Amino acid sequence: MIVTKLPSPKAAQKYRVENLYEGPMDDTAANAIRACDPAGPLMMYVSKMVPTSDKGRFYAFGRVFSGTIATGQKVRIQGPHYKPGAKEDLNVKNIQRTVLMMGRTVEQIADVPCGNTVALVGIDQFILKSG
Repeated sequence: MIVTKLPSPKAAQKYRVENLYEGPMDDTAANAIRACDPAGPLMMYVSKMVPTSDKGRFYAFGRVFSGTIATGQKVRIQGPHYKPGAKEDLNVKNIQRTVLMMGRTVEQIADVPCGNTVALVGIDQFILKSG
C-alpha cells in the first residue's frame, strides 16, 4: 500500500531539494540531490542513532540523498554547529561497515546507492546523540 502511494526517492527529491539542502540550489550537491544521482557527491542525513549489542556503541541510521556510500570510504561528518568554510564541528573519518537494518536483523553490505536507508558503523563518536 505504501509503495503505491509514496513517490520514489528520484521523484520526491526533485521537489523536496529546497527542504533537504541549505546551500545554493544551483551547485553540484543540490543538482545531485535533485537528480538522486548515485555518481554524485555523497550526501546523507543521519536521522537516528540506534543502540548496538556492544555496550555504549550506536549505528548511525539515515538516508543517502546522493552518491553511494561504501564500507571503508572516507567521509566528512558535519555536526550541528558546523559552519561552511570553518573546521569547527567537522570530522573526516572512515566508515567501518555499512549495514542494512531489517527489523531485528542487521546484514552487512558493501555499498548503498542514493535513495536508500543505511546504518553506518564507526562514526557514532562524532555524531551528537540528543533527544
